[in-house]
Amino acid sequence: MRCKNCHTVMMDTDLECPSCHASVASATAAPPQPGGGKPNGLLMLLPIFGGALGGLAYAALADTEPGVTRPSTGQASGSGSMRKIFGLLFILGGGLFFILACVHFFDTWGIARREPKVVTAAELCRKDFADKAPGWMAYTFTESKPTQGVVTRRRLGRGGEVQARALLVRVDDDHWLTATVAPGFEGNQLVGRLLPGDMAPSQPLIERLKKQEGNSAEILPFEFNAVDATAADLQIRYVASGWMGGFGFVGLLLGFFLFGGGRRTA
Repeated sequence: MRCKNCHTVMMDTDLECPSCHASVASATAAPPQPGGGKPNGLLMLLPIFGGALGGLAYAALADTEPGVTRPSTGQASGSGSMRKIFGLLFILGGGLFFILACVHFFDTWGIARREPKVVTAAELCRKDFADKAPGWMAYTFTESKPTQGVVTRRRLGRGGEVQARALLVRVDDDHWLTATVAPGFEGNQLVGRLLPGDMAPSQPLIERLKKQEGNSAEILPFEFNAVDATAADLQIRYVASGWMGGFGFVGLLLGFFLFGGGRRTA
């Protein structure tokens, strides 16, 4: 057998290592487990990255643990290079997520802080209103009828797309307005912008409306898009920003840990 400390060949009758004088129990004992067997906190974060990249990063992190025997100088050098490469990848990915989170947050914050211009029913009914309409406006209605139509609308900024609900909103005795709102819309105030009218989702309701109201009922030729200013949709965007920021922070933390080489033994 060999001494675990200095690799000197020992006889079965030796009571200690002839070279380092370690006792037989110490010389033949297995090396202690790093950290008392407690899992590394950073290793527990890796499942959120998943897949092969998480597995490779786990191997690189495990190689930085104290008490792990390094095989040879050349292999250790290669392992250190791999750690730096994966560390750099995590830093770049985490930084990208963090930047996207900041952009998404400030886009949402800018929309929430916009001051709309209040418009009246008389203004909405003017024939030239669509040409001179303000870019961001608010209208308070007294009656609305939900439709069965669901349409896809693109949010302002980099908010992506959302499945919006279509409403028919009464403007005056003879005029109705098509409005699109995000899921979770409540209240009777529309805040948003005008878009060219899309009557297809609300066409069945329009037909029933004309039968109830008579042929005098008229649908205004534009859509009031109130998706972006809906409180529920703004909250969804803020939560998405928080998730992206969290992923970015974890990626940066892992990246700097790997790039720095991890913890070193004394």
